[in-house]
Amino acid sequence: MSDKKMDKDAYPTMSGAGERRKVGMSTFLIHGKAQTARWDFSHHTVPPLSSSVTYRLDSAERGGRGFLQFGRGREEDAEPVYIYDRLDEPTRSILEDDLAKAEGGEVCCTFSTGMAAISAVLGILLKPGDHIVAFGTIYGCTYSLLTRWLSRLQIATTFCDFTGLDNVRAAIRPETRVIFAETPANPTLELVDLGGVV
Repeated sequence: MSDKKMDKDAYPTMSGAGERRKVGMSTFLIHGKAQTARWDFSHHTVPPLSSSVTYRLDSAERGGRGFLQFGRGREEDAEPVYIYDRLDEPTRSILEDDLAKAEGGEVCCTFSTGMAAISAVLGILLKPGDHIVAFGTIYGCTYSLLTRWLSRLQIATTFCDFTGLDNVRAAIRPETRVIFAETPANPTLELVDLGGVV
């Protein structure tokens, strides 16, 4: 790989000896950042899974610093103060940092279930009066979210066959804000051409 290509596609990390180096995306995806303020690596080569729900705070000042970090964001190299795992915890944080880097994003948010992710995205993107075009073959709980819950907020959904792109185009209205498909579809495993849909 040429030096220019390596610099463009390389991600900074540290070796076990603490030497700074650059690695390609494949290595980064396997090993991650290798050194992060989110975890003390002095005795670990891979961060262990954190099973804490609450974290010990030695003082009110430390607790206050933790809540400020959560509310305002923290400096990248600052040592985090963990308070409660719904706010932040090292295992999930390291995963989110690495996924954001891999996708070229600023931040990443992971969820414990697909329905939590779908509900969060639709809740952020939609308001009363908006419209969704959805593939007719979707997971049952997603169908329930669209037809029973979002409809209560005056958010309408039109279902159509996404295997014909003309069907999707015909279902779009001026108030359409989301085109939704799961591929492979559950439970039929039908495939949707996402590139063609967008």
